[in-house]
Amino acid sequence: MGQFLRTAMSVLALVLMGLAVGAFLLRWYQRTEDRPGLLFSWAVTLATALFVVFVVGPVIARFDWTAAFLGVPLAAFAGWVMAVVWAPRLVEWLGRKSTDVIFGAETPPEPKPCYSVAEAHRKAGRYTAAIAEVRKQLEQFPNDFAGWMLLAEIHADNLHDMDGATAAVEQLVGQPGHAPKNVAYALTCLADWQLKYLRDLEMAKGTFQRIVDMFPDSPEAHFALQRIAHLSYRSVGRDGTPPPPIHVPSTDGRLGLKTDSTEYGPVAPDSAAKAAELVEQLEKHPYDNQTREDLAVLYAESFGRVDLAAEQLEQLIAQEHVSDKQVVRWLNLLADLQATRGGDLAAAREALQRIIDRFPGSPAAEQAHRRLATLSLELRGRQTKPSVPLPSPPEMPGHGNEP
Repeated sequence: MGQFLRTAMSVLALVLMGLAVGAFLLRWYQRTEDRPGLLFSWAVTLATALFVVFVVGPVIARFDWTAAFLGVPLAAFAGWVMAVVWAPRLVEWLGRKSTDVIFGAETPPEPKPCYSVAEAHRKAGRYTAAIAEVRKQLEQFPNDFAGWMLLAEIHADNLHDMDGATAAVEQLVGQPGHAPKNVAYALTCLADWQLKYLRDLEMAKGTFQRIVDMFPDSPEAHFALQRIAHLSYRSVGRDGTPPPPIHVPSTDGRLGLKTDSTEYGPVAPDSAAKAAELVEQLEKHPYDNQTREDLAVLYAESFGRVDLAAEQLEQLIAQEHVSDKQVVRWLNLLADLQATRGGDLAAAREALQRIIDRFPGSPAAEQAHRRLATLSLELRGRQTKPSVPLPSPPEMPGHGNEP
């Protein structure tokens, strides 16, 4: 029984060894580029091994003059054959490994979609062929963002097929794994196409609102709210009804010959009416950054109310999802208004110091340092305005009365 177990274990070990060698040789065969040459090398190796085992081995095993004068030369011949067969491959392998150590291992490039053929068809006006080529790439890379956007662009910009563009964008938005900024970009493009080709204000507004709903309290939602706030022109709709004509006032054809042309200049807008208009816009869209900034400038320059201007700018600065560039611009504007309109040099310096403290070591901080040295010169442009009753705009949700 013990002999049987030893024999069974030996057979099992040989089988496992054979499987391991077979797996190694198969992987070697699959990865090599010279498969016929590798098969030839294996065949010569097998023949040489059989020659050594069944011819050279028995001769050398005699340990006589025949082994010395015949077996040794035969063994040397077998070694020479193996060297001829495997030396080039061994040198190539060692050279490749040395190169990998010095320059880094060479890894195969990651497969990526290629849309150059589709772009060539598109530039030549062959839009159907371009779409077919894009879809061919998307079959291999179904989640490629660039491919779906290119497909939507061809449908919208080249074929004016909004149904096809919408379908491509919806397919993209419905796929998991895309970054929020990419999804928001796709929906923003769709909204722009709805405005440009369909002239449908409500549809575009709904598309922007989807961004807000999908990514609440995010930079993408903040940008979408800005776009919604400025969708103020009239919707035309799918029926193609043209927009109302814009009235262009007529002017005197001999205006250049007049001695005094000031009477033909633009009428100065009523500051109070403009402030009321801006406040009304903020009541509808409290996150409209541009309107709130315009209102701040109007308060300071037309009414001399730097305190109200500062209140509006502080609300802008306190927002979460605004870029550093915008914050720097608003703090610089606050310093401008404090210095030139309010005459408060200390408050202007404080605004510039906030840039330095908030963005240390940045170009904006360096510029603020330079402005601090010359800020007193800006007081020469100071202007004062009489205090008048002004409409009060709504605050941004989430902000208090104090800046």
